[in-house]
Amino acid sequence: MADFPLRDIIHEPDSEEMLAALIPDLERADEFIAAAEEVLAHEPRDGVPATKDGSVWYLPMSLLGGKSVALYYTFDDHSVTLLAIVTE
Repeated sequence: MADFPLRDIIHEPDSEEMLAALIPDLERADEFIAAAEEVLAHEPRDGVPATKDGSVWYLPMSLLGGKSVALYYTFDDHSVTLLAIVTE
């Protein structure tokens, strides 16, 4: 990864509630999301644009209970805001 300043990770309340619904165990939930946070803090463009204008992106994540999981977010030069985490 390039030597750029890390972006702050901001959790919208909805994203935290969605994660808690998917993984009720707080420690396990933190472990699940930590890898995605690390990737996005370094380079949020590793995800995929979810909107035509690029205002919302998503990051495919590990399977959870046999279902695909996607993390939706926005970002700028200083932060990444986690909007939603959903199974697909």
